[in-house]
Amino acid sequence: MRINPKIFNLADGVQPIEVQEFDGRKVELFYLDDYDEVKDEFIAKSQFAVWSSIDGKNYRLFLEKGYYETVKELYEKPINKIWVDFWDSSENITKKTSHRFLIPMMIVCVGLCIASFFIPYDWASYVVIGILIVAFIAMIFVNSYNRKKIMQSNVESRNKIIEILGQNEFDDILKKQKEYIDDYFDKLYPSDLDDEDENEEKESNEEIKNLEEKTEELESKEENAEKTEEKESLEQEDAKDLENEEKEKEEVSKEAE
Repeated sequence: MRINPKIFNLADGVQPIEVQEFDGRKVELFYLDDYDEVKDEFIAKSQFAVWSSIDGKNYRLFLEKGYYETVKELYEKPINKIWVDFWDSSENITKKTSHRFLIPMMIVCVGLCIASFFIPYDWASYVVIGILIVAFIAMIFVNSYNRKKIMQSNVESRNKIIEILGQNEFDDILKKQKEYIDDYFDKLYPSDLDDEDENEEKESNEEIKNLEEKTEELESKEENAEKTEEKESLEQEDAKDLENEEKEKEEVSKEAE
């Protein structure tokens, strides 16, 4: 099976850090760090381990150095054998589907297209369009079938690895794997974290400022309300005093009469 043939050829003439051989196949391990021209491309995709092959027998596995040292257990010979078997299984699934479905379907479609030339012109175009639609739907079905079978094979391979390592050790390795990758990107893009912290601080300060402004506004309204009440109270008292004075004047006037 051909996997990343471009990067496979980059390691020609380079001494691998380890060579693993089994069942007539060979896996050579290299540090991805030694190939700057492709390292950034794969790291950007969070691929710290990159498989490659040009013939399905000779494989080259490129690993980011720190990552490899952190989860080395995942790339021991018994584990890599499982993954090589998985690649072979994926290739067999694809080939089997091609021989059983795609090639016969293509032959039928070509035959029908040729036959459409002998059909009246008005109908020929509809026949060709129908063939294309059927072929398109069949391709979607075949691709979906392949993905499902390959995913099933991937799960089986993963279960085999768990059987070798044990569930607890497997979970611990996955935890170390995640922590290393997260830490790697944190160090790779520190400015992003600083910007996030700065933005959070700004947002927090703005919230505090808005809260203070609202508090001051509320206090101002309460103060104005108190002043208004006090003013109204004084006006009422003045009105009462004025009324009393008028009453007294009326009484004095009556007494004088």
